Amino acid sequence: MDMARRHDRLTLLPQASLPQCVPSRACFSCDVCCRFPEADSFLRPYFTAEEIRGAVAHGLDPARFPDPGGSQIHLVPNPSGEGYLCPAFDPVTSHCRIYDHRPLDCQIYPLALMWSADRREALLGWDTKCPFLRDSSQGLDAHAERIAALLEGDEMAATLARNPRLIGRFQDDVVVLRSLPKLTERIRSRFEVPGSGFAAGPPRNPRPVSRTLHPLTLDDRPRFEAALALVDTPLAHYAFAPHFIWRGLLDYGWTEIAGHLCLFAASPDGLFMPLPPLLMGRETGSRSEVRGSGHPVPRTPLPDPSALSACFEFMRKSNGGSGVSRVENVPAEWVSELQALGYVLKPKAPDYLYRTEDLAGLAGDRYKSQRAACNRFARTQTFRYAPYRDDDRARCMALYDIWTRQQEARSLEALDRTGRWMLQDSASAHAEALAHHRALGLTGRVIGLQDRVGAYTFGYARSASVYCVLLEVADRSVPGLAQFIFREVCREAAAQGYPYINTMDDSGLPGLARSKQAYHPVNLVSGYVACE
Repeated sequence: MDMARRHDRLTLLPQASLPQCVPSRACFSCDVCCRFPEADSFLRPYFTAEEIRGAVAHGLDPARFPDPGGSQIHLVPNPSGEGYLCPAFDPVTSHCRIYDHRPLDCQIYPLALMWSADRREALLGWDTKCPFLRDSSQGLDAHAERIAALLEGDEMAATLARNPRLIGRFQDDVVVLRSLPKLTERIRSRFEVPGSGFAAGPPRNPRPVSRTLHPLTLDDRPRFEAALALVDTPLAHYAFAPHFIWRGLLDYGWTEIAGHLCLFAASPDGLFMPLPPLLMGRETGSRSEVRGSGHPVPRTPLPDPSALSACFEFMRKSNGGSGVSRVENVPAEWVSELQALGYVLKPKAPDYLYRTEDLAGLAGDRYKSQRAACNRFARTQTFRYAPYRDDDRARCMALYDIWTRQQEARSLEALDRTGRWMLQDSASAHAEALAHHRALGLTGRVIGLQDRVGAYTFGYARSASVYCVLLEVADRSVPGLAQFIFREVCREAAAQGYPYINTMDDSGLPGLARSKQAYHPVNLVSGYVACE
């Protein structure tokens, strides 16, 4: 075995000595494990490079692994029902075809490795989705101690530090049994970037990542808004708020490279850029200038190729060459120039852009149904439409809980893949907006119905011509409520002189796309993802 292969190798826990807490008879009768509701479920098992080689040698299609250096496995449709299966799973016999060579992810289940909610500590817990443990948890603590001791042994901890994507995101339905301080310290010592050590993959050539990222805070808003103002695009993500509110799920950090402000986000899969490098500006009253030029910018400046190249090099070192390295939300006007530099550009879900006067008036036959819904709500309800206040927060979060249950109950295709993930994970984003609306520059509105909040919405000015609707939640049991609050927001935007409304993208959800199309956008604003 050559040295490079030895370095990549993950020494699995010995099968003969690995303690198991669930008997085989329980596993063979289980209808949970190895099955997934979405094709891109974040719960798919992760295989290291060595585990991939072993799985392929024992019959799995190498095409099931998008990155031979380490990746989650691609699932296959369930031939006898809904959802998806691990391709190593035989649904007829309930056996794993590569059981003796299954990855560590599967070896320790129903225990699970995950990061704490603040993404600062590695934890070992038990997954409450396991039916056997829900009925019998006797001896679980002792079993967890044995597994933790193996995981924190010198050799295994070093191997996990080289493969940190084996540690998943925090899950509310995984009960924490104990922390893993030795493993946490091994990973932190390997990666110097705050947040990236536990979210990005290992470098194949183990050179330390030396660039330091500054954690994203509310104090950074002026710095980012000065740079974002230089980009002349209606894309909604060219603002501070739509990134900051997701900090409960992603670790954001920024740095300066070649005169550019560079924002990075660490996900469970690795490090990526939610925005291209931004030419740094300074605030000069109502408009921004390129630092040092003293003149307003007449067009959107393309990032310096050297800055973009340095960003990709940084991501490569953190992610080990994984396909997760990417730059999102690239404006359409940069595509041809970046392609000429050798980058691959792929379109993402577009933003929906509308004429504000159309949505404020809802005139004509094409808005007949929305107009009727607004009229019905105004005629049948006693309500107040008012600015959001801090004492509305608890009632808004109570509404959010009601709204998520209503969404989950809908038998719509919008909830088959990413829809369920979005419902589960967006609660923290709404909580951030409710708590920090002033500091984020958000405009909030609520509709009060007697002693409760029936709807709320938050938005912000992308530019002097575009107002963006960031969040909107309305009780679906109240006819016309959703249409009414949206129209009122558009009326306010029209009164303030914004010619256009941006309602962001549809996240690839067909149901949401139909809803947005029903308001007749004047443009679908394309954004792109750049990869090497």
